[in-house]
Amino acid sequence: MEENTAPEPQEDLPPENGDKTVTELPADKKTEKKLHAKKTAVQYAVMNVGALMMAVSVYFFQAPNNLTLGGVGGLSIMLSEQITPHVEWLTQPLIMGIINALLLILGFIMLGRKSMFRTIICTIAYTAEMLLFDYLNLISLINGGQSATLTNQPFLELCYAILLYGVGGALIFNSGSTSGGTDIVALILKKFTSLNVGICLLIVDMIVLVSSFFVFQDTTTALFSCIGLFAKSFLLDGVIESMGKTKFITIITKDHEKIAEYILNVVKHGYTMYDAEGGYTGERKKVMVTVCKRTEALKLKLKVKSLDPQAFVIITDANEILGKGFGETD
Repeated sequence: MEENTAPEPQEDLPPENGDKTVTELPADKKTEKKLHAKKTAVQYAVMNVGALMMAVSVYFFQAPNNLTLGGVGGLSIMLSEQITPHVEWLTQPLIMGIINALLLILGFIMLGRKSMFRTIICTIAYTAEMLLFDYLNLISLINGGQSATLTNQPFLELCYAILLYGVGGALIFNSGSTSGGTDIVALILKKFTSLNVGICLLIVDMIVLVSSFFVFQDTTTALFSCIGLFAKSFLLDGVIESMGKTKFITIITKDHEKIAEYILNVVKHGYTMYDAEGGYTGERKKVMVTVCKRTEALKLKLKVKSLDPQAFVIITDANEILGKGFGETD
């Protein structure tokens, strides 16, 4: 059997004529760096889409109907109801921007700089889009200035407010960021209490919601807001769980070479393999274990059946994975 011998080390020679040496990254390191840059760019793009959806929800559906689904958006809607009639230039988007700026400063002081960069970018995008919508007066442009709302169907607008706000927040969360605002307050409460972030966020949002009962003095609007808050929370959790869900795949096969090549070179994931023996037939087989996203799992399942029709494939849900390629371990 041939032995693999490592090449003999060569001496580092000084560059001739004073030329500077350039150290190049290995090919796999370059590829990994490109993939990381691409992944980061996609995350920032998705994060901005989420911020846009939340801004559309607040400007077009929540604010015109006095719906307070929690957060800084709901707080700014209530403050605008009291302040804007007396100070016309201090509109709801501007009030929201001021509150977000103050909370970001508070977050830096109480939580430190770590993990705040993306939150700052997201908060700026969210607030800037709100200010742009307000400057262009888009609602009046769309409905011809006939009313302050897009439609005369409050429940329909509540549904869109929930949908856009919940999905937008989930996109931001899955991009490794937050929308700022009351998320920062929740993180501060978590730091100084034994409560988890979800409970802290619910407490803050409930305070905003209860306050709306006294500010607007409209039971119908307040009840709509109450439904909206809980529906948004369930939708947010559901979308986050759905987007983060991966598949745990176990493959029992006698033809593991081609399957392994497909996992490594096409699916671009690793795998673990060990020997096994059929309890009934006594045949020697290989058990391959890997994890991948749902779309990748479907392709892998079909490929396995085409390569080895006798293969036994088990696919289960993996709610959370920590490790290279899936989640941070620190």
